[in-house]
Amino acid sequence: MKPCHPRSALSRLTLSLLAAASLQAQAASLDLNLPAQPLAASLTSLAQAGQLQILFDEAQLRGLSAPAVDGRYEPEAALQLLLQGSHLELVPVDQGFVIRPRPRTSGSDNGITLQTLTVVGDGLEVNSANIGRSTLGRREIERQQANNIPSLLQTLPGVTMGGSAKPGGQTVNIWGLGDAEDVPFTLDGANKSGFERYQQGTIFIEPELIERVEVEKGPYSAFTGNGGFGGTVHMETRDATDMLKPGRNSGAFVKYGYQSNDQQRSYTGALFGRTDDGLFDGLLYLNHRDSDDIKLAGHIDQGEGYLYPERYPYTAQNQDAVLFKGNFNPSPEHSFGLTYSRSKLDLRSPFSAVTFLVPSKWSIDRYGSLEAAMHRLLSNRELIDTTWSGKYHYQPLNNPLVDLEISYSLSDTDQTDTRDDDASYSSSTGGKYINTQYRDKVFEVRNTSLFDSGALAHELTAGIQWRLHTRDVLMYLPTFASNPDYNFGWYQPQFMPAGEQEARSLFLQDAITLGDVTITPSLRYDHVTNRGKRNLAVRYNNPDMNHDYRSVTYTGWSPRLSVFWRVNPTLGLFVDYAKTWRAPVLDEQYEVQSSSTLSGSSRDLDAEQMRGVRGGAVVSLPDLISQGDNLQVRATLFRHRISDEIFKFRSIACQAQAENGGSISDNCGDLLPLSNYRNLDGLTIRGAEIESYYDSQRVFASLSYSWTEGRHDGAYSNPWGPNVWARDIPPVKWVAMLGVKVPEIDVQLGWQGEFVRKSDRQPSDRYDGSGERYWDSFDNGSYDVHRVFADWSPRTGQLADLSVKLTVDNIFNRFYRPAMSGDNAYSQGRNAKFSVSYAF
Repeated sequence: MKPCHPRSALSRLTLSLLAAASLQAQAASLDLNLPAQPLAASLTSLAQAGQLQILFDEAQLRGLSAPAVDGRYEPEAALQLLLQGSHLELVPVDQGFVIRPRPRTSGSDNGITLQTLTVVGDGLEVNSANIGRSTLGRREIERQQANNIPSLLQTLPGVTMGGSAKPGGQTVNIWGLGDAEDVPFTLDGANKSGFERYQQGTIFIEPELIERVEVEKGPYSAFTGNGGFGGTVHMETRDATDMLKPGRNSGAFVKYGYQSNDQQRSYTGALFGRTDDGLFDGLLYLNHRDSDDIKLAGHIDQGEGYLYPERYPYTAQNQDAVLFKGNFNPSPEHSFGLTYSRSKLDLRSPFSAVTFLVPSKWSIDRYGSLEAAMHRLLSNRELIDTTWSGKYHYQPLNNPLVDLEISYSLSDTDQTDTRDDDASYSSSTGGKYINTQYRDKVFEVRNTSLFDSGALAHELTAGIQWRLHTRDVLMYLPTFASNPDYNFGWYQPQFMPAGEQEARSLFLQDAITLGDVTITPSLRYDHVTNRGKRNLAVRYNNPDMNHDYRSVTYTGWSPRLSVFWRVNPTLGLFVDYAKTWRAPVLDEQYEVQSSSTLSGSSRDLDAEQMRGVRGGAVVSLPDLISQGDNLQVRATLFRHRISDEIFKFRSIACQAQAENGGSISDNCGDLLPLSNYRNLDGLTIRGAEIESYYDSQRVFASLSYSWTEGRHDGAYSNPWGPNVWARDIPPVKWVAMLGVKVPEIDVQLGWQGEFVRKSDRQPSDRYDGSGERYWDSFDNGSYDVHRVFADWSPRTGQLADLSVKLTVDNIFNRFYRPAMSGDNAYSQGRNAKFSVSYAF
């Protein structure tokens, strides 16, 4: 049978109008007992039971079946459940709902319906386009009540939060790669990656603004280029249509949250609405968060006879966030969207956000107290993160060759540190004043075409992308206020060069489906130009020391191939291959020093290369134990090979020095001055993970396991030395969850535990020379940490719009050093998190 892609014009729709609706009926929950039957029959029964108005094209429903629905549901939730796996979308309108074909994704005719909401795939279905994706919806975000994005992702297999619990101090590691260029973030399509300032976190988005988070593991997406070896994290902000009640065109939302550990208070308010004709909708969302200092689960002990306090000084925060979002829909074929978000964080902080500042006992005694010893090392930090994004979507309903999206975004991260007059500072800690601004501009045009060639169904996506990443840095160091070599104290730190990276890209992907098999070849081309900016200090503009800020260009192709086979409606197998690359980031290309040996910029670097392969299976088993339950299991194996690894040039500089010992100048004199970075042979990372999710009317549960191993060719500090364990490889992690539902009183209760193995494979285990220990991660012993949660959200009655949530993290108050954490970054103590919200 020849495949087809029907997309009829609205003017030719035969609309079924079912019942006259009242706004109150649409908002009320319904007691349903619908058997598995044709979709049209279920929609008719639902419309009659709830006095709902539902518009749909009967021709598009022919041959489609609906699952059984038994229980109490809000109308919109019931409709979403009926439409799972149908490739139809639900659109709330003024007097009811419209059901229409939803925008297609690769392999959407060849997927596995998941029956219940989960984090696998897109949460509803697994197909060739999302087989490696994990999706966290609003339910998971609210359950954890996290105050930063990395801690929200920590419970996913293969994902590890690094850094510290301090505000602005979190990083994300996916499958053993955790640098900013390895795990890019996007917010409503705007690029949020690239904040590479030393010893800082990488993402500063308020979770309260987020509707869903998608994690793509590995370098397997053709839509990501010039990096993203570990994976990509996509965040989508909340939308008016997500928050409006069925049948309502306006609404409001208020929320109060409290966290016991640091007496954190959170205040949220939102106004949202749409016009009666659906042309415009908008959302204004405000959030304020403030806290006192963090309380650790125990005392840091440096073995000097002094126990540092549990309530750790200078870890308080004050943050404001705002989101404005508007959409204009002049017709069913055209839509425009505009999003603005801004977060502002004020801190009293040391230079490093990913570590805990631990002054020595000698310093504490000298200055009279821990607070006094810390005070002289602190700055007043202001961090402002701003995002603008605009999008135009054109999808003619009678032309399957056009599904066009044009987007432009501007993202800006601005961090300013100002120190008191009596503070201690140096160039390595940012001077008395330092401003660091990272800005990303991205323009993209993407079109998806649906067509057939014989027995093959094609979904062809083509696009172009332009990105300009700009970095501006300015520091003031009064030590050099009278020294012209340092521009009288105003210059860029030599390890934080200013400049820009411009990337021009094009990509082509064709998802080809034959029966139950989808093969997706893709090709991406990137043209990347790095342009350094001369340092204001003459001392770091010395050609004799190879200080060279001229531009360097890198070009290359990234081929990928994916195969997805739906063996049957409950089992899918997949295998993916990717060959990709990245250009050096600005730090790697243009960092300089003023030494006689390692002083130069690194304009001769080759691009870093990666070859990756992954494979696995996904299973969805409905009605496993009881009617309406579902079990999903996804298993994944991967192997990633990185070559021409870009790495810091330190310690052993040439083969003669490796063989003879001695200094760089004595052995490598003919190579001087050397650059600050070089290409190493590389490393191999392999791993496995398995994740399972179970849901039923009364019980829900999950269990996941992840294992990663990395081996590095040669030592990091000595490429001619022995092979070592790779750095930044997280230990084995188990995450388990068990919960119960009590629908009679609209309550959910649950427990979640993380069980983490010790980190005992460090680079210095196999080569303890030439500073190799510097690249070790901080040791952590095996630990387990537990969380309990409860949710009361009444569906009916006078309290139907109220929601009360309680989450208690680290319930047993475990004192441990988390895997991949910064120096002395121990665990936050027990933290009871409470929130109450009401929707109007």
